[in-house]
Amino acid sequence: MESRDAGFPYLTCPHCRVALDTASCCPECARCYPGGDFSEGRYYDQFDASTVLTPEHREGLELEVEGTRRRILDFYLPLLDGEAPGRRLTSRRDAGVPERRRPGGWPGGVPPPRVLDCGCGNGLSVDLLNDRGFEAWGNDLSQLRKWQWREREHRDRLVVASALALPFPDKYFDVVISSGVIEHIGVEETAVPRYAVKPLPDRDALRAAFLRELLRVTKTAIYLDCPNGAFPIDFWHSDRPGSPRFHSRREGFLPTFDEIRALVPEDVRVEPLSPYKRLQFRQAAQHWYGRALGKPAEWFFRFMPRFVAKSALNPFLVVRVTPS
Repeated sequence: MESRDAGFPYLTCPHCRVALDTASCCPECARCYPGGDFSEGRYYDQFDASTVLTPEHREGLELEVEGTRRRILDFYLPLLDGEAPGRRLTSRRDAGVPERRRPGGWPGGVPPPRVLDCGCGNGLSVDLLNDRGFEAWGNDLSQLRKWQWREREHRDRLVVASALALPFPDKYFDVVISSGVIEHIGVEETAVPRYAVKPLPDRDALRAAFLRELLRVTKTAIYLDCPNGAFPIDFWHSDRPGSPRFHSRREGFLPTFDEIRALVPEDVRVEPLSPYKRLQFRQAAQHWYGRALGKPAEWFFRFMPRFVAKSALNPFLVVRVTPS
């Protein structure tokens, strides 16, 4: 990763919460974080130039690129536009247009909204949002992602950091997005010989700490999305992309709406949203059942009331968390 530009004095030590100096070191504890890497050598994966990716892994990474574009342009960009109605750069009608639009900044000289994509994966979301007038940042705790980020235009806004210890000041972001992260916290996953997962003893404590950290850095809203643990079929974690994995509600992996609600204080508002436009069955469309169910599911999500969005009838949770 490249050296940091003038925007990075905003980064803080995840241990001491004080601003880093010009050498990316903490004045309090003397820890240094060269190249925006806050992992201290603890990644959730291992990757270097000699690593050979399997065909399945390559397929997943390729599918992820288009999935990121659709996640941001079709779903989150209109929501982010609505979070700052007085600072709109584009209309809702234009929010899904993929071309770059940066007509001189936000009206009235107002600073652009700051957005964090927590668990940003390939980092494409940060490019897409910055190119549309937001001050967007991303974090992930992966060695593989560091290599992918070399291709990103806004790689200076990408940091290698745990979601439980973010290197940002309190209330730094207007909005935080976190897609497909919470279910991987506090569990142990294996892929050989087949995909399997089991909860760790401190699962709930770790997930609560994750949400506390997002609440710490957020002023307006947090958007979480993940497969719904109350729905009996998981299309996102299996031996092949888009293949169904039947699971028990007692498995302890995928959270339910009520479980997310229980992880935050009572004065924090938690609302279920329909996954319309967020869930598009692109991977499942490789299979006959995905093609058969795609259009009916689209209409089901489009008119889904909130009481259904948080129920076992909804395969994919989208939750808006509002700080108190």
